[in-house]
Amino acid sequence: MEDQTKASSVTPVNRWPLYVALGLLVIFAAIFVIVFVSLSNNAGTQEAAGELTAETYMDIVTPLLANANPENAEVLLVQYDCAACHRQGVANNLAPSFVGMAERAAEARPPLTAAAYIYEAIVHPLEHTLGGYTGIMPQYYGSRLSDQELGDIIAYLLTPDAQ
Repeated sequence: MEDQTKASSVTPVNRWPLYVALGLLVIFAAIFVIVFVSLSNNAGTQEAAGELTAETYMDIVTPLLANANPENAEVLLVQYDCAACHRQGVANNLAPSFVGMAERAAEARPPLTAAAYIYEAIVHPLEHTLGGYTGIMPQYYGSRLSDQELGDIIAYLLTPDAQ
């Protein structure tokens, strides 16, 4: 009889905290997997340059430059905070200067034209990084910039006035 009394006086263990913790762990793991797969797919959806030719990207860049106004670029470069790295960050070797960009772009990734290289550097910045730079350029400019804005910036960077 005494054994029955001991058995009935044991308090049942509340397992809800364990279930909640496991549930949260499963949710966080699922979110991690979804974000990881999403980022992996975004990397795969970039326009594959494939074998580079002088015409690579030019089917996209030519229409962008057709109506481009390089005079609008100064405002855009400030608006999108490009100057933070390409002007002030030059001393810290964060990004290449805008000064002389057209000449460097023409030789940066043969056989790409200067315009094609600048397009690629803005829209797919990790596709090719120049030596000495860390590849910290945000990868969202392809979706944030309108075609007009992108064309204006490329046109400006192709001019000797780019600063």
